Amino acid sequence: MAPKRTGKGIPMSKRVILTAPISTSLVLLVFLALFGHSSAQVDTTISQQESFSVVLPCPVNVDKCGKLHSLNWFKGDDRIAAMLLGESNVTSVNKEFDERVTVQQNPYRLVIKDLKIADEDIYLCDTTFFIPEETCDNFNGYRVELRVLVPPTEIVILDAKGDRIENGSVVGPMQERQSLKATCTVKNTRPQPEVGWFRGDKRLTTYSPTHDLNDGLYTSTLELDWPLSREDLAQDIECRVNSAAIPNTTVTKFSVDLQVRPTRIDINGVKHHTVQGSKVVLTCDIQGARPAVNLTWYNSSILINPDDNDITEIRIKSFEKKDGTYHTQSELIFNATRFENDRVFRCEAENVVLQINREKPISSVFTLEVLYPPVVKVSPSAIMTNTSEIVLLNCEYVANPASLTQVEWYRNDDLVNVNDTNHYKGGNSENVALVIKSTAKDDIGNYSCQLSNTIGKGISDQKINLDVQYVPSVEILMIPEGPVRESDESNVTLFCNVLDANPLALTKVRWYANSTLLKELPDCEETREDLCHIDPSKLLLESIGRGFFYNYSCEGYNSAGWGPRSEDKELLVHYEPGPSALTHFPLVAVKKKSVTFSCSVDDPGYPDSNRFVTKPVNHNYKKIKTQHAPLIEFHTVEALQPQEADIAFEALLLNKIQKSLPSTASPQISPRNLEASASLLAHEIKETHALIDLHLNHSHCTLLTLTTYTPQSQFLTLYTGIKQKNDSIVSPSSYALYRKMGKFSFDAQIVSKPNRYRWLRGGRGPLQDIVTKDWTVEPVGLDSRTNYSCYAYNEGGKGIMATVNLEVHAPPFFIKNLPPYTGVLHSSQNATLTCRIECVPRCDISWQKDGEPIERNDTRYFIKEKYMEASPATGDFESMLSVLHFNMSNWPLGKFDIEADNANYECVSTGNTVGASIRSRTYFGIEYAPDNTTVSENILYVQEDTIPGRILCKSRANPEPLYKWFFKNETIANGNALIINTAMKRNDNGTYTCQAYNKHGKSIAETVIEVQFKPRCEIERREIDDQDTLICTAYGNPLEADFSWSIKGENDTVQVLGSGEKKTFLEKSFYILQTDYAISRTYRCVSNNTVGSAPFCEIEVAEQLAWWQLWEKNTLIIIVAVILGLLLTVIIICCIIICICRRRRRQDKLHDKSSSLGEPLTEPGEYENLPFHGLQTAPNKHLSDFEDPYKSSNTYIF
Repeated sequence: MAPKRTGKGIPMSKRVILTAPISTSLVLLVFLALFGHSSAQVDTTISQQESFSVVLPCPVNVDKCGKLHSLNWFKGDDRIAAMLLGESNVTSVNKEFDERVTVQQNPYRLVIKDLKIADEDIYLCDTTFFIPEETCDNFNGYRVELRVLVPPTEIVILDAKGDRIENGSVVGPMQERQSLKATCTVKNTRPQPEVGWFRGDKRLTTYSPTHDLNDGLYTSTLELDWPLSREDLAQDIECRVNSAAIPNTTVTKFSVDLQVRPTRIDINGVKHHTVQGSKVVLTCDIQGARPAVNLTWYNSSILINPDDNDITEIRIKSFEKKDGTYHTQSELIFNATRFENDRVFRCEAENVVLQINREKPISSVFTLEVLYPPVVKVSPSAIMTNTSEIVLLNCEYVANPASLTQVEWYRNDDLVNVNDTNHYKGGNSENVALVIKSTAKDDIGNYSCQLSNTIGKGISDQKINLDVQYVPSVEILMIPEGPVRESDESNVTLFCNVLDANPLALTKVRWYANSTLLKELPDCEETREDLCHIDPSKLLLESIGRGFFYNYSCEGYNSAGWGPRSEDKELLVHYEPGPSALTHFPLVAVKKKSVTFSCSVDDPGYPDSNRFVTKPVNHNYKKIKTQHAPLIEFHTVEALQPQEADIAFEALLLNKIQKSLPSTASPQISPRNLEASASLLAHEIKETHALIDLHLNHSHCTLLTLTTYTPQSQFLTLYTGIKQKNDSIVSPSSYALYRKMGKFSFDAQIVSKPNRYRWLRGGRGPLQDIVTKDWTVEPVGLDSRTNYSCYAYNEGGKGIMATVNLEVHAPPFFIKNLPPYTGVLHSSQNATLTCRIECVPRCDISWQKDGEPIERNDTRYFIKEKYMEASPATGDFESMLSVLHFNMSNWPLGKFDIEADNANYECVSTGNTVGASIRSRTYFGIEYAPDNTTVSENILYVQEDTIPGRILCKSRANPEPLYKWFFKNETIANGNALIINTAMKRNDNGTYTCQAYNKHGKSIAETVIEVQFKPRCEIERREIDDQDTLICTAYGNPLEADFSWSIKGENDTVQVLGSGEKKTFLEKSFYILQTDYAISRTYRCVSNNTVGSAPFCEIEVAEQLAWWQLWEKNTLIIIVAVILGLLLTVIIICCIIICICRRRRRQDKLHDKSSSLGEPLTEPGEYENLPFHGLQTAPNKHLSDFEDPYKSSNTYIF
């Protein structure tokens, strides 16, 4: 017997008995096996996820090693499967792996299903060959390292508190220099993962990760403790996990809301300088801050608050940059003044980072230079001096630039001529102050200084008040002014009023009456002390009577001396007229007409003359000296009856002419001509103009107004002129009147002003614009129904008043009449007509329909009336209000008939004592929505590229409807006519809608516009009824078309074939091809309709169609699809039959029971003639490395 060789991992079934001749070779093989085992390495590594299936290959090279006898699979040291090859392959799998492990051949491999973590190991494929070749290099078997992969169940990031940070979330806010602490945990994975913290492409420095192993799964943790900086802005902090269990790097990230300090602050806006009044914009830019900064402006150390200053504005805007920081920009806007010159403006900015760290705000400063015109100040504020004194006026200023271009002095805002060196000194850019060498009266005033530089002008706000004293010039004033009324027994105070003096206060006054000295005040020498300490400029005249007719004057005295005596002033005394009498015509007034009131007095009062009193002209008068000319006065002749006025005016003119004209006067003037002229004036002339020569021919002529009278306005007014000044003389009141009738010269003496009248209305007055004897009130209204009063008055006072009450009637008149048209919706349930008629005395109102009275018992109507009181607000008298109501419940069908109920309704009043009957008419129209809307053309045919005719739309409605046209839901026209001015295209074909509408509704009608165009054709080839046929189809409008077929020859000749056959189609033509041709032909088809012919279409027919080409395309596709489906069905059935047969054949070769690893793999008698027949299977036990030198060796059979 040959020695036995045993070893771990070598099955007993593979051990053989060696004969003596081959012992040497066996020893050599054992040595090689031991050497191969000691240097065995893993041939390949396979990784697969848990629960998946994995295939472990076992490469077998039959060409190098020979025929394979069997193979065994080992997991570590344990055999898990074996396969014996032969005519019937036998496979055995360990019971532990029976359901998950399968051994396959061609190629040879081990398949493990439902992979588990415990399946991770080194797998050995041990092969046995019948007769191994010398070239076989498979000594140690084939080793496969199987790695089981388990993807992590989750990757979690936790913050320092242990709270979870979601993927993609934002953490914070946090400040720079603060430490960011986080933990990245990768749970339940295999193999051990690689974990790292990253920011962008930079790996962050961290501690080493920790790995916990539990049930074969790793849980890895990596902590991050990272000081935050500006580099972390807008960056993601990523936890990256790499593992063979995941195909790509898994990234879980978050970002940090990082708050950082501002990095830069700048102020800009004004280069060099600015000018006062200009708008200044200072811009403060702050960058690098997150969050945005809070910004504050300071003027020097004073906070700038726009709320405290309307002319200052601060605008702030912030925008985020790509790195997450904010660029904040603030604009300080204000108008530059001189107070901002050399001021330091500071911009301070801070955010929450600076506040938390208690750091000072960052700031930037800007010094502003403002150019401004001079700011001027003068001194002293007041100077008092006498004449012929030297006065210095100072002027100080500040300006930028300080150099002056002009100096100007003003007195009372008038420019002072400083070039007058005789009177002034200085007042220029070298010497700004002004010196007055010798003061005079004309130097009095307020002085201001105006300075100019290159920027502008500046004038002093204050002024120097220069006061120069001189003697007074005075006048007499009376209070009351006079004349005074004797009945008042009033006192008159004389004032010596200063016209011109400096100082104005009088210390002494001398009083004169008719140029005789009355008194000098104050009088401290007499025993009466009350005349010593008094105001000397006042003199009191007590209990004025008729004996006080004097000319009063005065002289004044001040610190400069006595002034000249004033002009004389006369004092007059008047008394009032007697009682008045008042009448009016007509006795009852009528509205909108007139009424005339007449007021008269028996006692005219004093002055008692209302005429001009004349005296003969004395041409040899003596010239009288006077100082002042009289002012203009006006005088009114008392209103007389027309006849009396004619006589008075005639006598006045005749008296003037007879006594004043010289003997050489024109002979053409006669009393008869003047009488005729005066009579004519009374009836035809109301106002004319005349030239009155003051002082006859010794002065300039003045255009004055001579107002004559008419019977309605009886006035005669003469305006006397100002006497011309002369150094020594002036003429008496002499006048020359120039008219067409000649020149009249006369002397006039005014005794007094005539009487005047005052009127009151309703107790209110007197009326300022009515001063005549007669007053005509026109037109008479509601406010005229009141009492009227009048009284006469003159300078002496007013007489006793007379009062009457005026009664006013009103004829019938419409306050509210009927409108010309009244429209009511036919279905309305509330319709009324209203009229209101003013009439005093009262009148009645009735209603008529189409001229017929509406009876009170007509149930279709009911009338409501109301007597309205007078309305002072509108001026309406008492009136009647009548409302005609339509009682719709008693109308047929409870509504109006749109045809029958249109009618004319009238509101009629009765007459009264002052007016006749009146009436108002309205047309009562029944309104309704548009109905029966039609169009003039229901269908309109138009050729393409032509303009269609007009289409009219008509509808019945009240009020008349408006129209709109729509096409494709868009408004294309307004009005009842659809007018299209553009050429029609085929896409304009369609339905056009006319909409008629009014305020009550709408209605539509439609018309169709058919746009006709030439056809285009297409040819197709098809088999119809087993005949090869060409089909020509025309596409046009109208659809029906005619066809012409032809063949194009070789020399462009055309052979006409006819029109073809249309069958039942209007737009198609069929042409049957002949079957005896063998050359290529080109067939043409020409189509035309009522619009015209289209270009021909053609098709080239190369040869006769094969049988399949005669079919339609859809039919051919269906047949091919059916054939392919049948072929696919047959192939599937064949595959199923083959698979069933192979399975049955394999089952026939196997025993009913599978053999385990401890049982022989061969059937009885299979290897009875082999040398190792009868050997038992090796025991399944583990040996140490020293006991199993053949652990991974193969066994060969020689």
